Amino acid sequence: MTPKVSIVIPVYNVGKQLEACLQSAIGQTFSDIEIIVVNDGSTDNSPGIIARFAGQDSRIVVIDKENEGLAYARKSGVEAAQGEYIQHLDGDDYLEPDAIELLYRKAKEEDADMVVFPFWFDYVDRGKKKSSNPTPGIYDSVSFFHSMAFCQNYWSVCSYLHKRSLYAEVHIEKGLNYGEDAYLASQLTYFANKIVVLESHPLLHYVIRNDSISFGSFSEKKARDIELYPQLQRRFYQDKPTYPQVEKALANVELGAIVLLLSKRWFHEAPRLARRAMEIEKQFPDLLHQRPARRYRKLLKAYARGEFWGKLMTRYYLVTRKIK
Repeated sequence: MTPKVSIVIPVYNVGKQLEACLQSAIGQTFSDIEIIVVNDGSTDNSPGIIARFAGQDSRIVVIDKENEGLAYARKSGVEAAQGEYIQHLDGDDYLEPDAIELLYRKAKEEDADMVVFPFWFDYVDRGKKKSSNPTPGIYDSVSFFHSMAFCQNYWSVCSYLHKRSLYAEVHIEKGLNYGEDAYLASQLTYFANKIVVLESHPLLHYVIRNDSISFGSFSEKKARDIELYPQLQRRFYQDKPTYPQVEKALANVELGAIVLLLSKRWFHEAPRLARRAMEIEKQFPDLLHQRPARRYRKLLKAYARGEFWGKLMTRYYLVTRKIK
């Protein structure tokens, strides 16, 4: 029988966290699921752990492939999925036991293409956690994209239960590691007619480690990815009928990427980034006064004025710990 929900789990060298992840999937109170585990060329003990769990639970489907990164691992899982709905779950994260039950019920009650839910940010190296706070409501594709672009909801595709049919025309950018979620979320959102937010306790633990893709050391590859994903989003929407409705939101996403680079001390390209920010300001004058750019508005204007002024303002931002 066709399962109602497919949980797609990409795995790459997360042996220390993988057991908790897989246990949370097989331990769901909602049993009509399949669990697709994509081993993305792991070189640690992850394959052995996957094989052990697969031997214990017939709902687990294992895909072994060469390493191509998170985006293509998820793509392989979705292509193999049979469920009406998809739930992404990274191999170092885990679900609450009642997560799929609550999400599937909400999706059916509301006839929703996507159900958004709160989750935990688990800072394991600090021994702390905090809950996400998605903005309640019922959204169409344009209003939900706006809510993500203006920091009211989250780009994380692991925080949505969504219909598998939304992937019919989705493009995956090979090699995009940072910003992959934002690019995928913007496409899924476009194809969704009805998006609802489930008001519940946090249903997923998003485990943040110092060596993770999003929070590890900064690199030139990560900087290029941060610049790339807003361009990919704009390219996707440019020929769509809703482009005029989301153009300002797309600009705000690009500003967010620019200030993220500055917050990571990517100063050697700050003059170019600042000039681009000023181009955006000419088109949408209020965006520099909104999140996420407003904190960096003075720094951007200083670099746009000249590198000397930019470096002077940078020292102020560092001394006052506006940039940590």
